Amino acid sequence: MDWTVETVLESWVADPKLSRRKIAFLEQFHKHQLHGAVHDMIGFMPAAPTHICEALELPNACTWAAVVAELLDRLESEKSGVKVTTHTWQLENHTSEKPPNNVVPESKIVNEENVLKDFIRLKNMSSLRRIFLNREHEDRLRRMEYAMVHGNDWSGEMLPTLDIIDGLNDLAKEKGYPKKLEDLPWYDLATAFALDLINWIEKDQVYEDELTEEVDRINNCMAYFGKEYHPF
Repeated sequence: MDWTVETVLESWVADPKLSRRKIAFLEQFHKHQLHGAVHDMIGFMPAAPTHICEALELPNACTWAAVVAELLDRLESEKSGVKVTTHTWQLENHTSEKPPNNVVPESKIVNEENVLKDFIRLKNMSSLRRIFLNREHEDRLRRMEYAMVHGNDWSGEMLPTLDIIDGLNDLAKEKGYPKKLEDLPWYDLATAFALDLINWIEKDQVYEDELTEEVDRINNCMAYFGKEYHPF
């Protein structure tokens, strides 16, 4: 039988076990993706189906390369008894080298709290985590507007601790980002600020109107409906 990445992943979803031959097939696919990435030969990569992303606890619309890397890391983690992130790290860093021993793994559970805390701790964010955070931000903006268009107050979700605000501000200062997150305990603003900060860190040049683009979208939505955030 001729396998494809999709048929192998579908078989794993149906029964979370893979033969050594199927694992070797995925390893070969992973190496091929790394070779293409290292030599800038990777073109458009279609997204994996939603149910496969969900089975691996990944954001929707992840590429097949990201899905395969995550599955290989998971299988190796189960075999060794310790968390392995080698394949994901290689893909994100476009290298076939092994990750350095001092690479600190991200939290396994993907939610806003863990993504923000990992960003503060690791001082960077993987592309998958950024996709997740951006999706949460866009969904929040849609829900905010819908609620207030229908005459309802917006009830945002509060941060579990102000340490996240302090951590983001410390990281912003370290990276030379000329803005500061207000002491307002809402994920709405913390997530938007983190996205603006990532943009600052990753781009060689940021225009003035981009500095607080995502925070401005939140504040402008609130202001349009005559609402405002309040501190504790």
